[in-house]
Parts: sequence; structure tokens; C-alpha cells
Amino acid sequence: MKKMLMICLLAAAVQQASAEGIKTAGDGKTYTLDLLSQMENTGVDKYVDEDDGEVIYTLLANDTIAVGDRFVMEDNVTVLFDDNVTFVIEGEADFQLTKGATFDSAFDDADYVSPVGIVMKNEQSQTVFQNCTFYYVGLRNMSAKGLKVDKCAFYNNNGAIGQAALSIGTDGAPFEVTNCVFSFNKKAAIAGAANYRNPLLIENCEFYCNGQANGNTPQLNLTVADNVVIRGCTIEGDPEKTMVGGIVVANLMNYAGELNTLIENNTITDCRFGLATYCWQKAVIRNNTLKDNCHETNAMNGGSGINVYDPYYLQHTYIEGNHIEGSLWGVTLVGGKEANLGRIDVDPASADYNPGNNVFVNNGNGGVLYDLYNNSTNTVYAQGNTWNVSEQTEEQIEGVIFHKHDNPSLGAVIFMPAKGTTGIHFINQNENEDEDGNFATKTRNGNVYDLQGRHMAQPSKGLYIMKGKKVSLRNSY
Repeated sequence: MKKMLMICLLAAAVQQASAEGIKTAGDGKTYTLDLLSQMENTGVDKYVDEDDGEVIYTLLANDTIAVGDRFVMEDNVTVLFDDNVTFVIEGEADFQLTKGATFDSAFDDADYVSPVGIVMKNEQSQTVFQNCTFYYVGLRNMSAKGLKVDKCAFYNNNGAIGQAALSIGTDGAPFEVTNCVFSFNKKAAIAGAANYRNPLLIENCEFYCNGQANGNTPQLNLTVADNVVIRGCTIEGDPEKTMVGGIVVANLMNYAGELNTLIENNTITDCRFGLATYCWQKAVIRNNTLKDNCHETNAMNGGSGINVYDPYYLQHTYIEGNHIEGSLWGVTLVGGKEANLGRIDVDPASADYNPGNNVFVNNGNGGVLYDLYNNSTNTVYAQGNTWNVSEQTEEQIEGVIFHKHDNPSLGAVIFMPAKGTTGIHFINQNENEDEDGNFATKTRNGNVYDLQGRHMAQPSKGLYIMKGKKVSLRNSY
């Protein structure tokens, strides 16, 4: 094969090249791979194929473009990395290509070598990568200026560059990743450290079967920041990789501040779980299709379409217009400050208004359907949704929701009206429930709660919760 032939032809050059390569002088010079190939001790060799004219550069040593110098990537070339080789750029760089460039391992299918890839340390300006394709090797940012990555592809990354094919950082560095493809990479597709808050836009990208090492990591493993936006992406999992989820946006370091997360218009299928938001943030999860994210082998460890995990009760979560199908659990709420899955009993101009419009289909495990599991003490609004029942009645919907009705220590879910229903019982104050759950006798038995889930010993006329159902008491005592 051509790559192996290149290594054989350049064996003598490997012996002469310094393993550490060179670091440029930092005197304002502009470098290309062609120029580096003409310099001594760079370990950069150039080969032009006689048959098709393809230009191939082989990187055999660790070269660094210093601060003060500039690097310009050549268009329509291939760059092959030797074992353990990293190309570091501390100065400014231009990777905006028209025809594109390919960055690859110098070896074909060799598990015993670990070419690394490109590491950016440019502190002068944000570097743009466009029309670049990475096979096996990866891209890592170590600059506060961040990266823009557009129309690029990352395939079969070996994990040597870091925790993902595209590793982001440092703290505060902004990123835009648009119109890219990430496929069959060993670890995550995109990831950052838990202590790095990176404002991030990921838009119109495709992610296929990343996490091939089957480690406990999602395909997108992200930390909160001022703004994290994931929009219009397709994420497909490998059902055999049962440890790999879809998306996580986490605040494991307990950062404070205005931390906004928006996850909208994505399709996530065949992962261990769909998406999860951890700890303090303001998360909006809207208009996503989440299907068959059920490949967790133990339902007690996950398998949710949407999971909100926040034992500190700080996160605000707004969930609207999602289609959630075939998960072990539809939506699971573990803590959190407030989760709004639909509230239509307020003025549409109110900040609390949410039309709901979530659709639940065949979510469950152990022979039991679980559309929504409120494993928190909060009262949760989930009105205006379509539940996995034959008729959108209170009695049937109650069977697919787990909350105060099932465990008195949990908060109630206000799920009526459902989509297309009114969902409010009108009863007189001298009525309550008989042993079959029908309203009869008196209300003074302690089963009445206000809309915030607080017990009401002597409720006056108004709206309340009884056995997880919304009721209007027409008369006071």
C-alpha cells in the first residue's frame, strides 16, 4: 500500500531526522510543509506520486511553529504522521482550504503505532479549519482563542490526541463546529475537560458510532459554559457499544454564573441513552427526536431518552416538543430546581408557559412503561403532552408516570390537561375519593396539595392536586 511504501522508502530519513524535530525561530516568517521539507532536521519529507501527481508529506518528527511565526496549510495534499508524532502550532495558522487536505497515519491498520495529530496553541487569533479530513489522527486545541471547524471530517481516531477526535480547551476558549462528520472514533467525537468552560456551537453535524473503545463516555462529552448550543445534528450509536451515550452537558465542578444550554432539532438514535444535563445550568431541550436509546444493559444505571441529574437541586430545565421513543425510561428527573415539560394553565406571555408537545412512545423496562419518572421532591408540570396510552385520560396517563401518587416522598407531576384535553376535575368541597379512587365523601383526610406540592389541611376554593390529579374545588369549608 502507498502509505507503507512511503515509510519503507523514507527509512533512511527516519534515522537522520531528530525525534524532537525543530522549533522555528519566531522571527515573523511564514512556513508551509513544502518549506519545512527543504529544511534540515524537520523530519518533513515530500513525495509526488508519478502516476496521479498526488502530493504527500510525511511527518517523522515533532516540529513546532513558534509564536511570532505563521503556518499556511497547502491545499489538495495528504499529510502522513509517523508513530507518536505531533505537529504543534504556537503561532498563527491558516487551514482554510478549498480542495481540502487529508491528515492520516503513515501506517495501514497498525494497532502498535500511535500517530497523534495537530495541537493548536495559537494565542494571537482564533484558527479556522475548513475542508480538512482526519483519519486516525486528531485535532486538539490548547489556546484560549479556540477554533472554528467547518466542513471537516474525523474518522477512526486512535485516541492518542486526548479524550476525543476533537479535544477542546483551554478554559474559556470559544468553539464553532459546523457541517462536520465524526465517525467510528475510538473515544468521544468532541470532548472537553470538566474544569474547562468552553462557549460552544455544534450545528448541522453528523456523529456515527463514536466511542468504539466502549468506555463510559457519550459521543458528545461537554462541560457547561456561558452558552453551549447543539443544534440540527444527527447522532447514531453502535448498539454493541453499551457504555456510550449520545450527549452530556455537565457541571461537575459546581460552576456558578449564567450557564445556558440549548439542545434542539437533533436526532439521536441507538445510544446507551439519548441526552443528559448534569447539575446547575439553564437547559432548554426542544424539538429533538430521541429513538431507541436503550442499550444500557442494566436499567438501574440509565437508558433514558432525557435524563436530568442534579442532586443539588439547582438546574432549571425546559423540555418541549421532543419525540421520545423506545428508551428504557422516557424522561428521568433526578433532583433539579425546576423542570418544565409543559405548562398551559398560565398566560402564554408568561415565562412559565410551555405548550408541552412532547410525544412518548413505548418507553419502559421490566414489562412496565415509564414515560416520566419524577425522582425528585419537586412538583413538575408536564401538561400538553401526548403519552403512551390508548386514551389521553388521567387514569391511563397515571400508569406511565411515576411520582407522588406512587411514592409519597416524591413530588407530584401535573400532567393534565394532556394534548387535546382539559384535564381538570370540578368537585364540591364535600367530595373526595372513595376506595376505588373516585371522588366522594370529604376532603379533610389530608390528601389535598397546592400546585407547588404543599399539603393543604383546609383548602379554600381553587385549583389543587389530589392523588396526582388536578382538581378545582368549587366551595370552601
